[in-house]
Amino acid sequence: MKKIILTGGGTAGHVTPNLALIPSLKERKYDIHYIGSYQGIESQLIKGAGIPYDGISSGKFRRYFDLKNFSDPFRVLKGYWEAL
Repeated sequence: MKKIILTGGGTAGHVTPNLALIPSLKERKYDIHYIGSYQGIESQLIKGAGIPYDGISSGKFRRYFDLKNFSDPFRVLKGYWEAL
């Protein structure tokens, strides 16, 4: 069986196209898994579609000053190790 991992998160902007692909991937007998953020809306949407979901730590690139800009690189690194 062929496997595919879909990803994207934070908002539904990346999730919606993936949801549109899932029925045709299921028809082609793909084993589908999804990786997204712990707190994004994608968790609810993907689980509702019956797809196994794994959350990982993630960060956000902000083009404005925010103290989270200093901690998010560490969240991204943590997510990298969780993905491995």
